[in-house]
Amino acid sequence: MSSANASSDLSSEMEVDAFRRLFPLRFHERHLLESTCPDARKLGKARDTTLALGTIASADGSALAKIGCTTTLAAIKMEVMTPTTESPDEGCIAIDFHMQPICSPIVRPSKPADAAPVISKQLSNTILRHAIFWHDLLQGAILGQWESCLDGLFGNDIYCLDADGALFDAALLAAVAAFSHCGMLPIPENGVPYRSLKTRLSALAKSFDEIIIPH
Repeated sequence: MSSANASSDLSSEMEVDAFRRLFPLRFHERHLLESTCPDARKLGKARDTTLALGTIASADGSALAKIGCTTTLAAIKMEVMTPTTESPDEGCIAIDFHMQPICSPIVRPSKPADAAPVISKQLSNTILRHAIFWHDLLQGAILGQWESCLDGLFGNDIYCLDADGALFDAALLAAVAAFSHCGMLPIPENGVPYRSLKTRLSALAKSFDEIIIPH
């Protein structure tokens, strides 16, 4: 009996998924008429959100964010670089959003996801607009004689593990959490690391209420 019920449930789920793909407008109109979301939430109820820091031991900063079923993983690697003449007081933040075929059936191995570069650009614009200068990321003493000749490069890669809507929200949450978790590179002085420095939690805007899109 349980096997028959499982087969019936699977068949029903496949029928619903087929209807959603063939008639997306009618599918969502039906849920709107019932004041529910496709995942059975009421329209005014937000998805459950979870966040875990330090999920990748080899990264300088990392975070796993989950909003509903949408799951994103952010990892940061930092490097010391020579500052540019145009902005000698600033470091560099490079942000990339990746969508692999494992995250969604609509992402194909032979074709990059159309949403990935769009979300990468949105993340870069949002974070760079709220980020502060590199020298303000340091706590305590600035780096003595290194202050005028070193800057930092943050490479923040965000990977979508499961795409189920609200991609930008989940990616932004993971990216900002990874920045708050990362530690500064130890600066060598005569071959010995000078110190291990940590970022302040205020390295990015304390509130993103004005830029996080409600879902």
